[in-house]
Order: sequence, then structure tokens, then C-alpha cells
Amino acid sequence: MSKSYNFMDGMKAAIPVSLGYISIGAAFGIVAIAQGFSLWQVACLSIFLYAGSGQFIMIAMMAVHAPISIITLTIFLVNFRMFLQSLTATQIFPHQSLKSGIGMGTLMTDESFGLMVLEHATNTPITPSWMQGVNVMSYLTWILSTILGAAVGNLIPNPEKFGIDYALVAMFIGLLVLTLDSMVKNERLTIVLTVLFSTMLIYYLVGIVTSSYVAVLIATLIGALIGAVMSTPKETRRAEVI
Repeated sequence: MSKSYNFMDGMKAAIPVSLGYISIGAAFGIVAIAQGFSLWQVACLSIFLYAGSGQFIMIAMMAVHAPISIITLTIFLVNFRMFLQSLTATQIFPHQSLKSGIGMGTLMTDESFGLMVLEHATNTPITPSWMQGVNVMSYLTWILSTILGAAVGNLIPNPEKFGIDYALVAMFIGLLVLTLDSMVKNERLTIVLTVLFSTMLIYYLVGIVTSSYVAVLIATLIGALIGAVMSTPKETRRAEVI
């Protein structure tokens, strides 16, 4: 009978994920410092928010003095997928306690979720304790990496000279390219073009009567809805109507 994987096994399994977090976390710390955040503010963001893309978005929106309500809603929408990932975890670990489930869902990331699904698919005897180990290792690495990046950023008097202030823009360009590449590979070109055109058109029209922040949110929601409807097979839509 094979042994069940425990907390320490989970921490070891998370080492590859943690190595990836080091560079991204350090980049966030440097960018945040360049935007005027202090070392303790960077630490608090990583400890209490703990959302890689959400943290980048937050400092970018705060830099242009976006309303707190818009920032909050944007981060909520960007990270809404975590609800679905947590629901998947309840199917893999159906008998864990409420306390364990809350802790697991709170610290779960895209990377730890992917590792969990991969190990489960290969019938590895993972346990809730193993998953907690994966999450804790990733969490601690992210916090330390962002603090280290912020500390290094404090030593750079003019980060603009090194192009560090462009790291935020570069990250979002990279995310956009990867997203479009994934869409083209997995969806019909007509769907991709329709979603992109609709989103841009809605953003332009809504932006005439409201702020750019609200326009982005409305355009994103409607664009996502259009994409979801067009991606749903006709047979599925017909069955739902019946």
C-alpha cells in the first residue's frame, strides 16, 4: 500500500513553482517601489492580497489615481477564477475539514492548482496536508521575493534609467500576447475577432458617457459574455433552452 503524501512532500513538490515566483515576485517589488510604495506596503500587499496579476494591476491603477471601488472590482473580476479552482479542490479532497478547506482556497494559485490537478490525474496519493504544503511553500516564497525585490529597488535611485519602470507595461503586453495566442489555438478565428472588435467598440462607446475605468469593466464583462456564448456548442445551448 503506497504512503499518502504529507505536508513536507507538498513543500518539496512546490519547489519548481517557487523558483518561478522568485523572478516575478522580485519584479513586482522593484516596480512597486518605483511607483512610490514603501517596503512595508509591498510586504502587506503580498501577505494580505497575494495575487500576482492583481498586485500588478493594483499598483498600476493606483498610479493613475483610479477610484478604490474600481480597483477592488477589477481585482475581483481578474481573480474570480479562483472560486472555480477552489470548487475543483473540494471534489479532489471531499472529506477535509472546513478549516482546511478555507486555508486551501485562500492560498491557492494558478500554479498550485495546476500541480494539484496534475498529481491527481496521475493517481498520486496526495492529501489535503500535501496541498497545504504546496500552498504554504508558494506563499512564503512570493512574500520573501517581493520584499527582496522592494529592498533592491530601494537601492536604485532612478529605476527609469534601467527601464525597470517599463516592466509593468511589458508584463501586460506579454499577458496579452499569450492570451491571444491561446485564443487563436483553441477558438475559431471568427470568435476571437468578434470578441476583440466587440470589446473595443463597447469600450469606445461607453467611454463617451462614463470614465475609462468603468468603460474597461463594462467592455470586459460584455466581451467575456459574447465569447462564452459563441464558444458554447449549439447542441449545449439547445439543450439548455429545452
